[in-house]
Amino acid sequence: MSKLTDKAKSISFDDEDEAPAAAPAPVDRPRTAMGAISASIAMGRGVEAENRDLRAKLERFEDATIVEFLDPKRIKPSRFANRHELSFSGAEFEGLKAEIQAAGRNVQPIKVRRVGQGGDGQEEYEIAFGHRRHRACLELGLPVAAIVEVLTDAQLFTEMERENRERQDLSPWEQGVMYRRAIDDGLFPSLRRLATSIGAQVGNVSTAIQLASLPPEVIEAFPSPLSLQFRWGAVLKAAIDKNPDDVLAQARELGAMTPKLAAKEVLARLTGAGASTTREAPVQITSKGKVVGLWDKDPKGNVSVQIKAGSLSAAKEKRLREFLEKLFD
Repeated sequence: MSKLTDKAKSISFDDEDEAPAAAPAPVDRPRTAMGAISASIAMGRGVEAENRDLRAKLERFEDATIVEFLDPKRIKPSRFANRHELSFSGAEFEGLKAEIQAAGRNVQPIKVRRVGQGGDGQEEYEIAFGHRRHRACLELGLPVAAIVEVLTDAQLFTEMERENRERQDLSPWEQGVMYRRAIDDGLFPSLRRLATSIGAQVGNVSTAIQLASLPPEVIEAFPSPLSLQFRWGAVLKAAIDKNPDDVLAQARELGAMTPKLAAKEVLARLTGAGASTTREAPVQITSKGKVVGLWDKDPKGNVSVQIKAGSLSAAKEKRLREFLEKLFD
């Protein structure tokens, strides 16, 4: 055993051509076979750990979201844009502008897609979501922080709808306008496919579209389309289906009022909920102590005037018609 031990101790791992004086210190170069093997294993483990760390960093970089700062003038609203112009005014929008101005940028980036180059050769973009943040930066003269992605029309629509719905940032009417436009443009073959794509219930999508499909006269009767509520769509449609001429005539009158009535009052008048259920007695029209006609008003507010035959001459009838026409100017 002692002979084997002595032989093992005499084994040298130095290069035979290497000069003895240039031999490295024992701490840097093991003098035994076991030490050399241990050092090699340790070095291998170190490289492996370093590779794992590099791979992890690369994965994190690949998953990172890159935010670019773009000129808001080179960004246009989407053709599926669902924002009513009133969404870009008022106290809430001014508050958003104040926040962006204080931060010097929109902290939450918008999302856009490239749509080609303008006449000057510069890239141009279309908004997927973040129309109000974009408008705020545009009005403030600030670059807009944006995520740029490649999106199809359907992907852009889905991104826009989900982001807005998660923020609960769109009115029912705006949602309906967006859904109807997607169907009209053939983006989805059916309401069911649209609802599945955005993760919404078919009934909710249908109700929103019903609200956005109301006649323009009815929409304009309200102080703002943004004041319309989901549950109003069915009752308004029922009123229109039952008596379209009367409802549309009433809507035009309400739309011409300045200032307009509150939204709930408009709803009541259009659906008949605010009308009296009893008929007022006709009012007699007299001249020189004689009854010459009747003024009548029905529960819906329609007014009719009856003049007894022979009470007016042809000239006076003409003057009455001219007076009534001027009254409605």
